[in-house]
Amino acid sequence: MTQSFNARPLTDEEFEKLEDFLFSPAVSEEAMDYIGIHALLTAVAICPKPISKTTWMESIFVEAPKWESAEQQAFVEGLLDRELACILEELEGEEPVELPCDLTLEDEDGLLTSWCQAFIEGVYLEEAAWFNDHEAEVAELMLPIMVASDLFDDPDMQAIRKNKQLTEQFCSEIPDILTDIYLLFRAPAEGGKGKRH
Repeated sequence: MTQSFNARPLTDEEFEKLEDFLFSPAVSEEAMDYIGIHALLTAVAICPKPISKTTWMESIFVEAPKWESAEQQAFVEGLLDRELACILEELEGEEPVELPCDLTLEDEDGLLTSWCQAFIEGVYLEEAAWFNDHEAEVAELMLPIMVASDLFDDPDMQAIRKNKQLTEQFCSEIPDILTDIYLLFRAPAEGGKGKRH
């Protein structure tokens, strides 16, 4: 699954072109924005079972984009492939994943909540693969992401979310948590939750 040969971060120009495309009439209004794409691809990168490009592309775009040409399709898909490769490189290097938003729920735009919601959508693409072998560990590690997503009506999660100090602490841990889950799936005999930074 390693794609480090293609792990080149998007340039500012490429990022702007991707953003322009995502908000163009060629793309469904239900499609993900960049925050959602990064989150979904992070879940794809972490998942212990390979997820096909067709599957994650469908989750990103909901409906097939109205491509102007094969060249445009190849360009956009190439940017998404590189984004996935960069996330994989961070995880494989045991580096905390750099999220494209602040690690706080105090942001009035709710970007971290949106990121966590899209990440959980990515988990659901192969939910059994995430929880079959390490259910207790993954559930514990996922708690901060689940709390920040605000998708769950569980009273304990809602109580945590009302505790601003605890919630902000949880949010700050998310990049390390992502690495921990990745290592848990790939090296379960070498220390369980992986290496904390």
